[in-house]
Amino acid sequence: MKSLNSIIILLFFILVIVPGCKSEDSGTNPTVPTTKTLRLTHWGVDWSEGVVGEANNVVDPEKNDGETIIWCPLGSGGGGWGTGIWFRARSEKIMRLGPGDLSAITSIDTTRWATDVCSTPLRAGDIWATKALDGYIIFKVTEVATDSASIANGSDDWPAKVEYKYSTTTTFN
Repeated sequence: MKSLNSIIILLFFILVIVPGCKSEDSGTNPTVPTTKTLRLTHWGVDWSEGVVGEANNVVDPEKNDGETIIWCPLGSGGGGWGTGIWFRARSEKIMRLGPGDLSAITSIDTTRWATDVCSTPLRAGDIWATKALDGYIIFKVTEVATDSASIANGSDDWPAKVEYKYSTTTTFN
């Protein structure tokens, strides 16, 4: 009888407890980053929360990872006022990865942060990586004004629609 009880307890453990333990339950980066979308604006973004500010409701400065602007935020190689829309990262850590498929980016090299992005404003199809206050982001621009007339006559929050992945590490797979 004692061995029958032991077998029942062992079977219970195997059937109920073990399947409930998953490797994704680790605390460092609990799940594979999923692709989300949002509309970046001049009023700030908190990438980890997926929150974007508005004219009368800016993102909390303690959580604001960056914003769109219409002047070059980093460098001096061109990019005059109103000639493009750039993302200004609060961390000043940003790099253009070029056109491509967001799902193909599995990690970023943090030794390659840009020192001048003036010649590369946001363009539809381009993928960028940036350091947030609490993690890392890769984002692909899906829609943004690129000509001076559209920028000058468009929305004053200088929007850019993006697909993005957030991760607490530099890994995105």
